[in-house]
Amino acid sequence: MEKRIDFFALDADNYRMFPQIAKSLRKLAPGALARFYERVSRNSHTAKFFPNRGAMDAASSKQLAHWVDLFEDNAGGLSDNYHRRASHIGDVHARIGLEPTWYTGGYATILEDVITSLLSSGPTAILTRGKAKEIGTLVKLGILDMDVALAAYFRAEEAKRQAVIETISTALAALAAGDLTTAMANLPEEYKRIEADFESMRMAFNMALSGVAQAADTINSGAGEILVASDNLASRTEQQAGLLEETSAAMNELTAGISEAARGATRVESSVAEAQQEATTGSDVVREAVKAMAEIETSATEITQIINVIDGIAFQTNLLALNAGVEAARAGDAGKGFAVVANEVRALAQRSGDAAKDIRGLIGTSVDQVARGVALVDQSGHAFTRIATKVAEISELAITIANMSRKQADNLVQINSSVVDMDRNTQSNAAMAEEATAAARSLSGQAEELTRLLRSFTIEGGSPALGAPVVELPSRKRTPPPAPNYGSTSGALALKPAAAPLPAPAASSAPNEDWSEF
Repeated sequence: MEKRIDFFALDADNYRMFPQIAKSLRKLAPGALARFYERVSRNSHTAKFFPNRGAMDAASSKQLAHWVDLFEDNAGGLSDNYHRRASHIGDVHARIGLEPTWYTGGYATILEDVITSLLSSGPTAILTRGKAKEIGTLVKLGILDMDVALAAYFRAEEAKRQAVIETISTALAALAAGDLTTAMANLPEEYKRIEADFESMRMAFNMALSGVAQAADTINSGAGEILVASDNLASRTEQQAGLLEETSAAMNELTAGISEAARGATRVESSVAEAQQEATTGSDVVREAVKAMAEIETSATEITQIINVIDGIAFQTNLLALNAGVEAARAGDAGKGFAVVANEVRALAQRSGDAAKDIRGLIGTSVDQVARGVALVDQSGHAFTRIATKVAEISELAITIANMSRKQADNLVQINSSVVDMDRNTQSNAAMAEEATAAARSLSGQAEELTRLLRSFTIEGGSPALGAPVVELPSRKRTPPPAPNYGSTSGALALKPAAAPLPAPAASSAPNEDWSEF
C-alpha cells in the first residue's frame, strides 16, 4: 500500500483537502449516483446484478458511505482499514463476476458528473459549464484509456496463464496416461516453481515406479517359490496325514490288544494267587500228615515194647509150665492133673509167644511202612514247599507282568491320544498348507496384475524392466479363498476420482446478498 501511495504522490496537501472533498461528495454524489444507477438499470450487462430497484438503492447508499468514509476517516493518511474495505469490494466483484470495465466505467461517469457539478454550479462556480464538462471529459477519457490498457494487460496475462495451463494440462494428461517422460518446459519465470515441482514429482514417480517394478519382479519370483513350496508342503502334509491316520488305526488295534493282555494278566495274577493259596494249604496238610505219621511211628514203637513184654511173659509162662510138668512127672499119678494143666498152660504160652511173634512181625512191617510213609510225606512236604515257593515267584512275576501290562496299556492310550492329536494337527496343517498355497496363488495373480499395470507406464529409459510371469500351478482339491475384489482397473490403476470442482459462481446469483458496494 505504501508503494501505491508514494507512486500516486499523495501528500499532506492532498490529505488536507479530504474533509472538503467529503463535504462536496455528501452534496453532489447522491445525484451523480442516482443518474449513474439509472444508466445501470438500462444496460443489460449491469442490470442483471440487481434483482430490483431496492437492491440498486442499497448499493448506491453503500457506495456513498464508502466514499464519504474514505475522505472523512483518512484525513491523516490512508489507513489499513481502507485497504481492507477496498480489497473486500474487489473480492465481491470477482465472486459475483463483475468485470473491471464496468466498475472503472462507473467511476469515470460518476467522477465526470461530480467534477462538472463541483466546478460549474453554485455560488462558488469557477468555470463555465462547458469548461467544467471539458475537465470532466478529460478525467473520464483518462480512466477509459486506463481501462483499455488494463484490459489489454489482463488479456495478455490471461493468454499467458492459458498457455501455462495448457502446458500443465498436457503434462498432467500424459502423466494420467502413464507417460512419465513428458516434462514441463519454458514456463514463464513466475511459474518456474510449478515447473520445478512437477519435474521433482515426475522424477520421484519415475524412481518410485522403477523401485516398484523391481519389487514386483522380486514378488513374482518369491511368489513362484512360495507357491511351489506351499504346494509341495501341502502334498507332503496330506501324505503324512494319511500315514498318521493309518498309524492311529494300528495304534487303536494295538491298544485294544495290550488292554486285553493286561486284563488277561490280571486274571492270571488272580489264578496264581489262588494256586499259591492252595499250595500253602496243601503244604500245611502235608505238615499235619507228617506229624500224624510221626505219632503213628511213636505208637508203633510203644506197641512193640508191649509185645516184647507179652513175649517175655509168654516165655516165662512157658518156663513155668515146663517146670510144672517136671514137677507133675515127679509127683506121679498125683500130678497128672497138674501136668495136664501145665501142658495147657505151656500150649497157651506157646500160642501167646507165636501170636506175639506174629504181632511183632506185623508191627515191624507197619513200622517200616509208616517210616516209608513218613519219608514220602516228608518228601511231599518239601515238594509242596518248593511248589509254594515257585507259585509265589510265579505270582510275583504275574503281578509284575500285570502291572507292566497296565502301564503299557496306559502308555499306549496316551500314545494313541498323542497320535490322534498329531493326526488332527496334521489335518489342520494340511488345510493351512492348502490355504497358504491358495494365498500364494492369489499373491502370484496379484503380482501378475501389478506387473501388467506397471507395463502400462512409460518411464525414463523405457517401460519398467519386469521379470517373466510366475507359472501358475494347477489348483488342488481344496478350494482356495477368493481373491480380494479390487474392482475393475481396465488396464490402468483404479484411482480414486478427484473431487468435483466447485461450481463457478453464477452471475445472477443474488448480488444484493453477496456484495456491499458497486
